[in-house]
Amino acid sequence: MSSPSGRIIDEYEPIIGRSEMQEILELAERVHGARIIHVNSTMYGGGVAEMLRSLVPLANSLGLKVKWEVIEGDDSFFKTTKSIHNALQGNMNIEISEEMWSHYLEVNEGNVRKLDLEGDVILIHDPQPLPLILHRRGGVWVWRCHVDMSSPHPDVWARIREYVLKYDALVFSLERYAPGDVLGKPVYTRFPAIDPLSDKNRSLSVDEILRVLERYDVDPDRPLIGQVARFDPWKRPLDALKAYRLAREKIPGLQMAMVGSFAHDDPEGEEWYRKVKEEVGDDGDIHLLTNLKDVEVNAVQRSLSVALQMSIREGFGLSVTEALWKEVPVIARRAGGIPLQVIDGFTGFLIESPEEAAERAVYLIKRPWMARELGARGHDHVKRSFIITKLLKDYLRMHIDLVGLAPEIRIR
Repeated sequence: MSSPSGRIIDEYEPIIGRSEMQEILELAERVHGARIIHVNSTMYGGGVAEMLRSLVPLANSLGLKVKWEVIEGDDSFFKTTKSIHNALQGNMNIEISEEMWSHYLEVNEGNVRKLDLEGDVILIHDPQPLPLILHRRGGVWVWRCHVDMSSPHPDVWARIREYVLKYDALVFSLERYAPGDVLGKPVYTRFPAIDPLSDKNRSLSVDEILRVLERYDVDPDRPLIGQVARFDPWKRPLDALKAYRLAREKIPGLQMAMVGSFAHDDPEGEEWYRKVKEEVGDDGDIHLLTNLKDVEVNAVQRSLSVALQMSIREGFGLSVTEALWKEVPVIARRAGGIPLQVIDGFTGFLIESPEEAAERAVYLIKRPWMARELGARGHDHVKRSFIITKLLKDYLRMHIDLVGLAPEIRIR
């Protein structure tokens, strides 16, 4: 699959400034013409696809030759890979049969004939396409893990580790996610990022926001809190609903938006959507919104008085990043990369329970001046650290490490 069309790097100069632009251009010149392949498991749904949708065309606009490939699989394959994902995030009750492992390998082998895997650097994202390394045909292979692997299921990790150790380098979202038994491998830390110019994050007019709220019957004259997340047990959507209902006892008329999406590589989504829908019942002030267009998610997020993120595991938490970019204070658990973004009492509040989340939400809704202050700080924090050009710059530095200098690109 060819790289999707998209914006060019020059469009970001008003946001990042000329000096940062010049640094990116100089780094890109050092790997000009390098051929980079990204492989993941879905084009739509989830933070990895969203990042690649911006990162790939931006890198191409700088003179690299970047492609984005997506593996294909059946329901059994994605059921297995979701089990692997959950096990790597710490679910100790996962059981993966030998038959499931065999099918996992077979599907990856079948994809080898369909994918372009010949490049200077091949970046494999997450567990789904991990075994492709068994069929390498040259180049530097890098595994980019977006999962919180701070306490993985030991048996599942032992199986996965066989493939991980065949890679030339590893990339994790946080340093503490890197298992201790991969010593000797180059390990990079790269924070995920949002695209401030995408439909999901660009500035919107008041009229655009109001049209979306009207479309989904959200009252713009009453306060709204919400959680944007996949329907997933790790995201704790029922805890978010509990926090809302507790807060509504203190703020009559409070509304809730539960915004979720389904990805074809996540078979648990439908099951958890049904659980959330059952819990919502006929409460007309809870808006259960699924698979919205990016601009619609943007409008809902910009309408929030407070954003919740009740996850107990997060690789990083890009929905937190999105809310902060829109100057919405975030109330969230201390999971994954969230504490890097939600600085307690400065860009939002870190909490431990739905009860505490409700208390903090009431506090901010009754003090809009405080919410505005925290939101403004959050926007500045994201601008400095978690936008797509920063990730692009970090990847360029990594590519320089891995392939050397253009035009004579040196491959191990």
